[in-house]
Amino acid sequence: MNWKTHIENLISFGWNIDDLALRMGVTPNAIREILAGRTKAPRADAAMKLAAIPPSETPPRAAA
Repeated sequence: MNWKTHIENLISFGWNIDDLALRMGVTPNAIREILAGRTKAPRADAAMKLAAIPPSETPPRAAA
């Protein structure tokens, strides 16, 4: 999986970095590092959580 592309897709569907980080159990900076290309992939447990978020899932704040 291309993690950067998956994150970009989620952001395009309304997710924000803070919500993704909370859902994955990482810091927002960890997401920014992936988006910037400085980190290629999240750690295993965070990657599993990220992979489980389908782009069609409504972001938490959009659902409120």
